[in-house]
Amino acid sequence: MDLNLVEHAFELKDDRWIFKAGLAQYPQARQVAKLCTRFIPDDEDEQIDDEPRSCYNCQYRRWMVAGFECLALRHLLKK
Repeated sequence: MDLNLVEHAFELKDDRWIFKAGLAQYPQARQVAKLCTRFIPDDEDEQIDDEPRSCYNCQYRRWMVAGFECLALRHLLKK
């Protein structure tokens, strides 16, 4: 994934890449997922977006109270 897109869509907080748009921001989640080279669809029963290719439907997504963390971006952790 393009580093500019990562920094535009995600924020590094406490060694976690958090989706800036938060919850229920389907257009943004779809746009990012379309450009993500690490996207893997989650189990169908875990998917919440009607559009299959969405960060909300990704196996690397981990839900948080106000959004989600992207585990696929862990390799980009800044020191």
